Amino acid sequence: MIYLTKYLAQAGVASRRQAEVLIRNGKVTIDGERAPLGVMVEGTEDIRVRGQKVNSQMAATRLVIAFNKPIGYTCTTRSFINEENIFSLLPPQYKNLIIAGRLDKDSRGLLLLTNDGDLANRITHPRYGHDKKYLVRFAGEDRLDLDERALYARAKEGIRSEDGEILTAKSIRREEDRWAVTLGEGKKRHIRRLFAGMGLKVSDLQRVGIGTLGLGGIPQGKYRVLSETDIKKIVK
Repeated sequence: MIYLTKYLAQAGVASRRQAEVLIRNGKVTIDGERAPLGVMVEGTEDIRVRGQKVNSQMAATRLVIAFNKPIGYTCTTRSFINEENIFSLLPPQYKNLIIAGRLDKDSRGLLLLTNDGDLANRITHPRYGHDKKYLVRFAGEDRLDLDERALYARAKEGIRSEDGEILTAKSIRREEDRWAVTLGEGKKRHIRRLFAGMGLKVSDLQRVGIGTLGLGGIPQGKYRVLSETDIKKIVK
């Protein structure tokens, strides 16, 4: 038996903390009865969140997939007119997976999706120290003439965005015909806003690594299921 909060996290419903809030608010039922806090389950029960039955098979096994997101797809389960989301490129059984670290519509590269809410939180929360690596091009002849030390010094000090948020980077360096940027945390459109504060427009943004896990040759629009060895590369 396992705690209901853990069961819901492994099923991809929410993190354990979020699952606790759902239970407190009476949104979770077990065999038709409101679930109490601290209850343990076997997984054979009829467990529902807001009336929707939880997939017990998903809860039984931790699943993490690495997906190479193409440009033009949104990281959401919602559907909008004239927009496509990443789940349109994935098998139907993955439609409820949690996205652990989103990319904006105009960016591409490595995404991790999982049915484990706790794991998703560990991957994305900055306190766990999982660096993310990006390769960047700027508009205007790739701008490889820029001073590497000057760029890094400004990013290390921090750039104040238009909304007052301070944006930083752990490292910036040239890497062949692009700029490699490492972040310790990723805020919304972090890199684009960071460089916009330096007067630079990002023309291409690709995430190529999370922790020590890289894309590993996954074609754009395709995915692979991670082994436990792979998962250890992205969590501590």
